[in-house]
Amino acid sequence: MNTKSLLIKKHSAIIQCSVKELTLMQRKMINGLIFIAQKNPESEIFETNAEYLKKICGFNLESNSYMQEQLKKIKDISFEFNYLEKDKTVVWSTYDLLSEITFEFGSGKIKFAFPPTLRKNILNPAMYAPLNIILIAGLKCSYAIVLYEFLRDYLTAHSVPIMTIEDFRNILGISKNEYKLFQNFKVKVLNPATEEVNLKTDINCRYELLKETGIRNKYSHIRFFVNKKTGNLTYEKNREMNRESLDINGNLFEKLEKDSQTPRLPEEILAEIPDKYRIKSLLDEIVKRIDEGKASSYIRLNLKYAFKKAKENPLFYAINALKNNYAGFDIEIEEKKMQEKKVKSATVKVSENQKKQEDIVLDIIRSLPPEKYETLYKEAEQLNAKENPGNPFFMRDSVIEMRMAKIYMESHEISNYQSDDND
Repeated sequence: MNTKSLLIKKHSAIIQCSVKELTLMQRKMINGLIFIAQKNPESEIFETNAEYLKKICGFNLESNSYMQEQLKKIKDISFEFNYLEKDKTVVWSTYDLLSEITFEFGSGKIKFAFPPTLRKNILNPAMYAPLNIILIAGLKCSYAIVLYEFLRDYLTAHSVPIMTIEDFRNILGISKNEYKLFQNFKVKVLNPATEEVNLKTDINCRYELLKETGIRNKYSHIRFFVNKKTGNLTYEKNREMNRESLDINGNLFEKLEKDSQTPRLPEEILAEIPDKYRIKSLLDEIVKRIDEGKASSYIRLNLKYAFKKAKENPLFYAINALKNNYAGFDIEIEEKKMQEKKVKSATVKVSENQKKQEDIVLDIIRSLPPEKYETLYKEAEQLNAKENPGNPFFMRDSVIEMRMAKIYMESHEISNYQSDDND
């Protein structure tokens, strides 16, 4: 399959939508449907088949039943388009993405149509981001897909607009019941999504959190920086924030430091490089290792090893450490420690198939209406408190959600299927 041909022009207003129920699989399927539609712009009703849709979306499903189920859910979901109002020429409010869809079980034939206004903007977008759906099919985190598409939309813009944490959560599709503590949101959503975008896509990105002065001095806004991965990485535009050009009152925020003149690599990697050695030759070497698929730990530990051990010419030593894995022994030790930590922290050993089912159920319960989610949450919370009195571990949101999944699985039959996406 020619990956270069699998490009879509995705309207900015569709990228910047707010919808709570979308799963990883559904986001990939939507891109697949847009691709099929844009390849047949004269059609009113678009046609494809299940095998082709699975292929371009990167799904490994033996059965078509789960795909049919997800398409039905997409049909029933309402989207709030143009959420951040990037496109000032149109005002989109709430729409259904699909006006109709049929799925023939025997042949696997799929027919679908978009509402007229939406169809026009899908087929002839005035403002869009070019997206390779094969690249997106390789992402394993739903939040990484949203973040990638959002930043790709602003890649050629002067800067990415600052937005509130609440707006960013809404774009990601996170409900108020999820990741209520900001630290949980940062560790479980923001950092993993940023890391996957940096490691698996054609862009580099980083973020800065802005604090609102006053009550609790809490983080209130976020801004992203993005550039495209090339042989000579371009640097960010607008390095010193011009507060007067913002729609937000600059007095709300702490003083912002100037951005250093470096390609935007993951923060944990940059932290291992002394400022005076953050120069092009070393940064280009790091980018090469990332493009080869080297893990962040490989790069970070080799840099740490080099700058600690080098007695002369640390820059040359660091470049060779990245090429030849000088820190190989340290990496083995760290990986061993990580494995030991995983073993110690595991409370239940489940089979691979059961783990997949639990992931499916977690996706399902997180998309429940708030009132149903809250009822199930309280039931799981009460059971954990009764069985483990006084133990704060079992009161964590993640542990309660696992109990919610167990309760749900005991009362529902989950269809078995195979998928690399854990939808």
